[in-house]
Amino acid sequence: MKITVLGCGSAYGVPVIGGDWGACNPENPKNRRLCPSILIEDNNARLLVDMGPDFRQQAEQHNIRLLDGVFYTHGHADHITGNFHLPMLMRYYTDRNLPLYATRRTRQEIEKLWWFQNDPAINVEYSGSGRPLWHEIRPFYGFNVGGMDVMPFSLMHGRMECTGLRVGDFAYATDVNEIPEESFDHLQNLAVWIVECNCEFNKDKSHSYLEQTLAWIARVKPQRAILTHMDHTMDYDSISAKLPDGVELAYDGIEIVL
Repeated sequence: MKITVLGCGSAYGVPVIGGDWGACNPENPKNRRLCPSILIEDNNARLLVDMGPDFRQQAEQHNIRLLDGVFYTHGHADHITGNFHLPMLMRYYTDRNLPLYATRRTRQEIEKLWWFQNDPAINVEYSGSGRPLWHEIRPFYGFNVGGMDVMPFSLMHGRMECTGLRVGDFAYATDVNEIPEESFDHLQNLAVWIVECNCEFNKDKSHSYLEQTLAWIARVKPQRAILTHMDHTMDYDSISAKLPDGVELAYDGIEIVL
């Protein structure tokens, strides 16, 4: 299995609009971060996790055309606005549909935003014969994507529920400030855990910060932990120097092979 981090930035990326790098050194390319997304490849299947506003650029950089599915963690803009490109993406789907996996609430939020793509009375000009095809998921009920077994689990993102996922010995948890006890049961015996660390210090009621994320990692004890969804307070070199063994910062384009 290979996991590629397409983007490890927070909602607004690094640098934020106007070229503000915050505490991040602009001379280090690992500090340049697109919106959060990963690509999981296993058993000849490719699963995209989240399709944010930087998806067009990410797809170009990593040659993403044919997918076996798209998994949406939740309905916030930095995770779904790449859906704008679905009509053009579908030009590559001449003999298959594109499965979209989301909870009912997340699907409703996506369909509300992209109403014109989901209204059967509107003839959206998809350029291929395939179509996006929704599949409703629920936390703790596994499903299969092209031979890849996926287990979604619940995360709290402020007052809303977000969905993490586990595939084999790998797990991904972004946009989270609280992990329910039942979800910890699905985070045991991990080889790699990519987990949110939005900022260095606690300043946001819906995101995690360095001290809290490290406490989660100490409890879960993955063989390797990689921090993602990082804002412009998270300078790659200075934060890396504060991390314990087995914990590292993600950067855009990093590939993890299990």
